Amino acid sequence: MRRRQFFLLMVIVVEIVLIGIRYQQNGGMKARVVSRVNKLESGFRDDVRRIEANHDVNSVSAWVELGEIYTTFALMPEAEYCYRRALKIGQLDLTQQFKFGICLSRRGKLEKAIKVLMPVGAAGHELASHANLQIGLDYLRLDDRRNAEIFFRKTVNDEIADFALSRLLIRDDRAQEAVKILDALIARSPNSMRAHQMQGWAYEKLGNQEAARACFDRSMHTSEMITIHPISREWDVETVNNMGAAVALTASTEALEAGDTKTATEQAVESFRLMNPLWRPAYAIQACLSYLEAGQPDVALRYLKRWLIHDGESAYLWELVGDCFLVKGDEAKAEAAWLRGQTVRASKTVQANAECCRKLADLYVGQGDEMRAERYRGYHLYESGRLQWRDNKIREANEQLSEAVKILDDDALVWFALAEAQRALNDRTRAKESYSRCLELDPHHGRALVGLGLVQ
Repeated sequence: MRRRQFFLLMVIVVEIVLIGIRYQQNGGMKARVVSRVNKLESGFRDDVRRIEANHDVNSVSAWVELGEIYTTFALMPEAEYCYRRALKIGQLDLTQQFKFGICLSRRGKLEKAIKVLMPVGAAGHELASHANLQIGLDYLRLDDRRNAEIFFRKTVNDEIADFALSRLLIRDDRAQEAVKILDALIARSPNSMRAHQMQGWAYEKLGNQEAARACFDRSMHTSEMITIHPISREWDVETVNNMGAAVALTASTEALEAGDTKTATEQAVESFRLMNPLWRPAYAIQACLSYLEAGQPDVALRYLKRWLIHDGESAYLWELVGDCFLVKGDEAKAEAAWLRGQTVRASKTVQANAECCRKLADLYVGQGDEMRAERYRGYHLYESGRLQWRDNKIREANEQLSEAVKILDDDALVWFALAEAQRALNDRTRAKESYSRCLELDPHHGRALVGLGLVQ
């Protein structure tokens, strides 16, 4: 061996020895765990650091619990390290093995994840169905449709598996099988918008346009959104809700419900401190409600301003802005806020549009403006009817919309909403009259033209 090669070899050996000495000086395998949680918001970071400081390096369950926390916050290398350290100490039970499989799946190590999850899915364990779902999803990511189908079918009444399997069958020209699976899902969740929508796609694939149209119509007046997150995501939510800013937010909510505005406002402020440097509108809502209840509308408005800057406008934001200005005694600005809130469309199940109209009607009554008060009472009936319609309460929707058109006879949107409710109740004669009235007011209303064609 040449002298230069020998010298380089000795340098490498010395460096390895020094690294080993430094490793042992820092605790070796018993060293305190330090992760990249500094990238998280301050509340989560502090809580995780406390857990790491008190971590028992000789406990399988402690390593698994720490791995689960890291998995929640997407610190995947640290999470996998924790599970592998647990395996060096002892055996994982089936629940712990399931969590390890989820970690590997999220890391993209799909073949290893499937291997780890297989024993859980094959056992008569409470997580067997969830394991089979995850195995099916992993096979789908590997584009192994055959095995994905096998494991989706091993689940028990699992909505996610039903959706994934139905989509797979539709794409494989086996739509009739998908229809049967979705029939069973709809029997369990009759108000599922997604299930009706996907069944419509299956009927379209079969060429049955009439049945597809019926499914589409049902999807338009159903609002339940089946959560497509597996149980591991539910665990993530539970972990997050028990740490950091979420704890202060929950404390603020509970205090406000109990009428303790001092604690409610203090905890709302604390939640923002713990959330730094991030932002979430739910926290602004809680702060606004707390300060509004405490009689401090100006402070509440400051949080609403930050919400508007960060996330843009929404119907609920303008409803709260109007509430703040009303408490301040500025009826003109309250009116302007609620008028804006009426025009900004809320999502399907949010009552903000209806509430803005109700508050406007009450405001005009107080001002003695009966004409405008009556008109906004009509809009409140219209918005309330739309909410009932979206919640699959067709008869209640029909009653409220029938009252609304008596006041808002010149509004095409109200007539269209009434026509849709009447058609859903199979009242074709009245539906035809309502569609026709809608088209008199707005000849280019596309959906009214379609609806009129369906009832003629």
